[in-house]
Amino acid sequence: MKLPELSATAAPQFTDDASCKAWLESLPLANVGAAQAELLAELEVLNRFPTTAANRLGVMETLREPVNFVQIEQAKRFINRPLPMAGSESAALADTVELWEQMRLGYQRCLELAQGGDAAMRAQAGLIAQRLAAYAGLKMFHCHRAYREVPASDWRALHEAYALAERLGVAEEPVKDFLNRDVHDSSPRIAYARAVLMGLASPNELTQRQLTFVAFLLERWASKLEVSLQPVAEGEGQPPLVADLAGEACPRRPEPGEPPAAEPRYLDTRKLAKSLRNRVGLLRKGESPAKLALGEDCVQPSCEQLLVYLFRQWCQAKSARGATRRSSGGAARVCVEFEAVHRHFSGGGARRPVEAKEMTQQQRQELETLGHIRTAQEPEESGAPEHEDWRVVDDSPQGLRMLRPAGSGAKRYTHGQLIAVRPGDAKGYLLGQVRWLMVAANGELHAGVKLMPGIPAATTVRPTGLNENNVRPIPAIALGALPVAQLPATLVLPLGAFKPKRLLEIAGDKPVNVRLTAIIERGVDFERVAYEAAQ
Repeated sequence: MKLPELSATAAPQFTDDASCKAWLESLPLANVGAAQAELLAELEVLNRFPTTAANRLGVMETLREPVNFVQIEQAKRFINRPLPMAGSESAALADTVELWEQMRLGYQRCLELAQGGDAAMRAQAGLIAQRLAAYAGLKMFHCHRAYREVPASDWRALHEAYALAERLGVAEEPVKDFLNRDVHDSSPRIAYARAVLMGLASPNELTQRQLTFVAFLLERWASKLEVSLQPVAEGEGQPPLVADLAGEACPRRPEPGEPPAAEPRYLDTRKLAKSLRNRVGLLRKGESPAKLALGEDCVQPSCEQLLVYLFRQWCQAKSARGATRRSSGGAARVCVEFEAVHRHFSGGGARRPVEAKEMTQQQRQELETLGHIRTAQEPEESGAPEHEDWRVVDDSPQGLRMLRPAGSGAKRYTHGQLIAVRPGDAKGYLLGQVRWLMVAANGELHAGVKLMPGIPAATTVRPTGLNENNVRPIPAIALGALPVAQLPATLVLPLGAFKPKRLLEIAGDKPVNVRLTAIIERGVDFERVAYEAAQ
């Protein structure tokens, strides 16, 4: 990776460890934005300033703790935000990513000197290589947290950092990293493995809470990922996990017939797989996550589900899809937010929940006989301007992969959101959940949608249990049963509407009384629930 040109005119406010500590005393850490701007400006100058290797490394080590504090605080401005980000959020992300990059460049300059024969830097080569890989990984991690596409140049920087560590013979050299929360033992290989495994976890599919949990695990488990010059036998018939140190992409298990990597390294996940299998097995036997060193915040059943997910992402080849996806490229209309989605299925432009009296006679008959409304008036006919135009990249009966071109829509989206989609060749809207999101480098917003089974129809439900006489009707979307797939009818309700054994009356000419039994899936603004008939 190219380093900035050194310049005799560069004049940083600190040039060694002592002057750096003095400068940091006046850094306004209470004002995180200002502190980040000052650190970024000084690092950019320092990385162009000619100085001795010892001075540069001393400064970089002194800056680590304040930079880490500022970066963690500043990240709060852009994580857990709908996509695409607002301008201020994008600016905070850009500055955060750039500060990680300047830290990486500072250590790369030190490693360049170690390669050049500087004896003092050669003795510190293991520490420098670990820092170099760690900062490449931190830059990528904040892209993951913002659900941004990781640039190819960042993958190239990470691979080159590990390749340099190998060439210097320090890939396995023990290094202490006291910025880790609990486990301070590291090495260049472990820092590389942490970044690789985070990328392999399909982070665009994970919530912020899940991303934090995976980072917690990797501090402890990244050491279990071995790197080898020769292929390893992870499992019968399973292709090896390959990193190309001359490439610029996340490691992967190649498909048959693919050209070989230019500089392959084979990643052995067997120790990692053993840890995951053991813990999943113990969780299923009732052991608590805390006793398995999975953290106090990890709860069942979500803990087990995430470990199974990670096992599949890290330790198994991608299985064939149950249904083949077909390339599309066709247009699609999209609607989000529970009330707007409900209006689309009810066919009304009204800004309030649809009451039973607002249903047509045909809708009442269908609700009574089928348990759902088979057809609904298109919302466009009622003049409701609530949809956006997207493009379907590919689809299957279970889901769609879509994109919205940059600048073509104003709505913001979030993981787990209820969504109604009408592909160009469909007669009506389909109901689904936003499964993953990612903003590409060109500004396109990409989304994966998991479709819900059953034909959706708008209705309302009225709580009928004790102490619920005055509760207003609740908008709901009924999903009809699919007998062929042995799937019962379900209801989609606003978030928080589910209570175990809650009694509801589904609107219709002959209202249907039901009892809620379980939550099948929950999103950020909805709950899909199972129910049974109630007298």
